[in-house]
Amino acid sequence: MEKRQLEVANKGEFLKLLDAISKINDSGVIIDLKKDKITSLVSSIDSTLILHSEYKTNLEFEDTLNVPDVKKLRSVLDTIEDENVGLEINSNNLQYNGNGVKFKYHLFEEGLITRPNINLDKINKFTYDVEFTLNKLTLQRLFKGSTFASETNKIYFYTENGSLMAELTDRARHNTDNFTLNLGEVSFDLKPVPVNLDNIRLLSIINNEFNVKINTEYGVVVFDIEDKDIKLKYIISALTQ
Repeated sequence: MEKRQLEVANKGEFLKLLDAISKINDSGVIIDLKKDKITSLVSSIDSTLILHSEYKTNLEFEDTLNVPDVKKLRSVLDTIEDENVGLEINSNNLQYNGNGVKFKYHLFEEGLITRPNINLDKINKFTYDVEFTLNKLTLQRLFKGSTFASETNKIYFYTENGSLMAELTDRARHNTDNFTLNLGEVSFDLKPVPVNLDNIRLLSIINNEFNVKINTEYGVVVFDIEDKDIKLKYIISALTQ
């Protein structure tokens, strides 16, 4: 395999991408290098949380990186002071040599990492019953509320009297402390959709506002988060109750 040069024009944005990936799966990740973008598809151990990530780029080639440890790669890239980084791609490693920093990061051989068994095209063709916007402050308030409603790890999205609500409780149990936020007036109706709060904690909120879509038929909640050159699509399976 001939040597190829992966040019990362904005290292800070690329590190955000690696951060997002590593929160879901930091060991054994396939990163696809395409001419117009760098992409990755990862899932949590129980497959209830899926992340499809994209980073805009401009490459003259296409390739696949089988990364054994995303956090380790992110850590060594963070030692480089320049924002423009050129990584040399070899058959089984990435190399860098510049501005006083030199490293070789070994990659797995092709076939050692299994791609998640996910039909992303099918998910992208879903129609959604409701769509709304949330912001970073709202999530922070919900996480603070979870210290009060500490007996549950569920968050329910639903409408009540024309407003969208987010409630931390467990409707399958009695006498559970609950915490509710009114997220504002909406024009749609939504029956309670429960989601594992731990999955929401794993979201990388790289922008202040982000979009949420819910498909009640398949029990799918999608969080679309974008910032500059990065697109993150989180697909979360709703709980049954």
